[in-house]
Formats: sequence, structure tokens, C-alpha cells
Amino acid sequence: MQSLNEELHTVNAELQSKVDDYSCVNNDMRNLLNSTEIATLFLDKKLNISRFTTPATKIFNLIPGDVGRPITDLVNTLNYPGLSSDSNEVLRTLIFIEKTVATSNGRWFNVRIMPYRTLDDRIEGLVTTFIDITKLKKMELAFKNLSSMLGALTGEAENAVLEIACDGKILEFNGGAENLFGVKHGNAIGKSFIAQFIPAQLRAKAMKDIQALLEGCQPAGFETKVITAQGKTMPVKWQAGMMFDESGRVRGLIVIEQKELKA
Repeated sequence: MQSLNEELHTVNAELQSKVDDYSCVNNDMRNLLNSTEIATLFLDKKLNISRFTTPATKIFNLIPGDVGRPITDLVNTLNYPGLSSDSNEVLRTLIFIEKTVATSNGRWFNVRIMPYRTLDDRIEGLVTTFIDITKLKKMELAFKNLSSMLGALTGEAENAVLEIACDGKILEFNGGAENLFGVKHGNAIGKSFIAQFIPAQLRAKAMKDIQALLEGCQPAGFETKVITAQGKTMPVKWQAGMMFDESGRVRGLIVIEQKELKA
């Protein structure tokens, strides 16, 4: 009996050691995944949540109690209605799917859905990663907008062109803008574009449009009525693109008059 007890004690000690080792590896893996700041979801074959990294909670409305729930039940900010069908397709073909996806709050992610393989090469579900590429996407879109606007300027030099800082102050004001608003360059620089050239009843909407452009949440343009130094009010359509400083942060907008709309 004593020999049996000693053997059981030895087996229990070995099991406890293995449990401790597993716990240590699990903690190391969790800390490693969270340190990458990459949102990651682990799904089983039925697309239920197995586990997730902390950054994933910024995209999906996740809490620890959601483990075991279907991904289709979770509220998220992705404009990606095909997430579930793409996940099933990866499970069927075992070929990864990668897409660029926008969110409802103006961010962009590179989404990659891959089979989850065990050490013995069994498929136990999926690993889906969401890499934030918002800054890169905004710079890409801004470059395209500015390129098209520079092309437009070549053929339409009479158009008004303004540079507007994030706080709404005018940084640049070309000859076309002088002609449109009846205000000289020196009298416009440093002034608020909205306060000086937008009718009072339209300022809140214009401010909202400009803020959305600065955040990359709106197509590159807006329409509004403007008021000139002579008191004339006219509708104008603007094309806009973000300007960036050397560190990649948005420093304002460049806006170009596209055409005068019919009242």
C-alpha cells in the first residue's frame, strides 16, 4: 500500500508539473499575442469563438463570457457582411482569404482568415487576424485625391484652391479663391474658413463635413453655399484631400472648387 501511495504521489507530481508547464506556455502565448496589438480570433469548425486577443475587443463587442458563441451573434464595426461565408469557404477549401475591410468608424483593416492546424496537421477551426492599416489607407487615398486635384488644377487654374488646417483656419488662398470670395490673400490667411465664408445657418453642417473628411469617414468632397465679401451667396462643390505632416499625422485639407452649382 505504501508503495502504491508513493507511486500515486509521483504520478500526481508529474501531472502537476505538466499542468504548470502548460499554464506557463499558455500565459506566454497569450502575452505574446496581445503584445503584437493584432486583433485575432480563434474559431472552431462551427465558427464559435474559442479565444481572442485583447485588441479584438476594439472591433467586436467581446467579453470573456462570449467564448463558445457563434461569431455571427457578435456585434462588430466591420463593413464585412461576408465574414461568415468567407470563413466557411476557408474551412471547405483550406485556402486562406485576405481582404481589405473598412469599419463604420472610419478605420481600415487587412483581414486574413486561415485554417487552424494542430501539431499533428489536423484542422481544428480558423485563425482570423485583423491588422490595422488605417494610416496607410488614408495616406493612399490622400495621394490619389491630391494627384487628381493637381491634374485638375493644370487645366482649371481659375478654380479656387484653399488649404485649411485641422482647426479650420485658412493656410493658403490662391488667386481663384480671391476672385470667388472677393477677398485678398492677406486678409484670408489665418481666418476661419467656416466663420468667414459659410452662411451662419449652414456652418454646423459644413463643420461636420470637414471633420468627416479629416477623419477619412467621407468621400473626398462636399457641397455647401458660400458667401462673398460683397454679400452674395452661391452654392459651390468642393473636392478635398487630406494633407499630412512629416510624421504622417493629418495637418489639414486642401480643397478645390469644382464648379458652381445651379441655385
